[in-house]
Amino acid sequence: MIYEHLLGTHFKKLHPKLQHRYTLPLNEPFYAEGVMHKIEQGIVLFKPFFHLTTHLEFLFPEAGENIPFTLKNTYIINEQGEHLITFERKFYFEHITRSFYSAMRIDLEHNRALDTFGKPALVSAALGFKVTQDGSLITKSGAQNMIVPYAKIPLPSMLSTRGQSIDGYDEERKAFTIEVTNYNPIVGRIVNYLRDYWE
Repeated sequence: MIYEHLLGTHFKKLHPKLQHRYTLPLNEPFYAEGVMHKIEQGIVLFKPFFHLTTHLEFLFPEAGENIPFTLKNTYIINEQGEHLITFERKFYFEHITRSFYSAMRIDLEHNRALDTFGKPALVSAALGFKVTQDGSLITKSGAQNMIVPYAKIPLPSMLSTRGQSIDGYDEERKAFTIEVTNYNPIVGRIVNYLRDYWE
């Protein structure tokens, strides 16, 4: 189990539903659907860039409330022998469907994870994990790189996006929850969203 490898003994501290959620057998996708209660975008200045990256399944300019979505997560080993978890998400706005793709590359030898965003990958970020007292999982992004052909360019902190996601489980509603915040230390919010989803 790839998340158990990353989290070690902390994996058993996750809520039982999250332990099941993150037990990803090789080549067996996890499917879910739900409602994005709110999607908030950052300053208007970023919208042209968001439009440009929609074809990469990276960022998009739309915002709104109560947006249906689906997700598909798959643990694979690619042709290069890399261990990956792919995250494929679709957001069904009233007039358009947007996609967001990321892939988490796991270095089993050094127990490290690197997230890449877009298809093909445009940005990468080192990841750190923490399990909270209530069994939720916090994922934070660290050092980031812009990915160009045959090279990775380190991004200075003033150009980097600092991201955090909190995955939990709501016993009353019997639903998984996630809250994601992405911001830049100079310009503030890039994109935030809060959602519930069901298997």
